[in-house]
Amino acid sequence: MSARTTNLLVWFGVVGGGLAWAVQFVANLAFGWARCNPPVTRWALPVHGWEIALSAGALVIGLASLGTAILILVRTKGGGVLQQGLRGEGPAPPIGRINFLAVVGIVVNFLAIAIIVITGIGAPMLQVCKQS
Repeated sequence: MSARTTNLLVWFGVVGGGLAWAVQFVANLAFGWARCNPPVTRWALPVHGWEIALSAGALVIGLASLGTAILILVRTKGGGVLQQGLRGEGPAPPIGRINFLAVVGIVVNFLAIAIIVITGIGAPMLQVCKQS
């Protein structure tokens, strides 16, 4: 495993779920605006279907990121495989830092997954283009 691969895995474990939620949120906004704004011709988008598909995709990415963070936490507890020089060239970051980032990733991904699930359940229940 090279240092670049390990770093990418650590950062995917930290920010993967949050980025998946951000993409889901922005895409849902864009689909809503495309459907509800008053241009001459409206897009005939199945908004609820897109919201469900985006939520499912974001949930898969969030769960993969959470699983990566948990795997990194298990592998760095007490040294683990990352301390054995499987990082390639260059100095390895301290194991304590990687372990801390794994814990941060677990917390962040848990919250992101909760928001993804709430949005995925709630958004398709709303009426399209209904003003309050």
